[in-house]
Amino acid sequence: MRLNLKQLKHLVVETASGEKLGHIHDLILETEGQLIAGYAVKPSLLSGTGYLISRDQIIRFETTKIIVEDNVIKEKVAKAANPAKASPEPAATRYTL
Repeated sequence: MRLNLKQLKHLVVETASGEKLGHIHDLILETEGQLIAGYAVKPSLLSGTGYLISRDQIIRFETTKIIVEDNVIKEKVAKAANPAKASPEPAATRYTL
């Protein structure tokens, strides 16, 4: 499947368990290999918090959505509950728009 940026931005991003994270907002490119390194996901709600999803976390692309691993949400919850025990290399990075 080939998508242009306009088509990609219309895809919903959700976890394998069905939790909607938002839509693709931007891309992170690796210029040396000319590859997409990750995706910036903007939530559907008016919240200013989003996610940076690594390409390694994507399970599959479908015609209307991108399915990512459930650990994206689990990592966010673990950090909120106990920041001292959170992994130093998170599965997904939260950012503020």
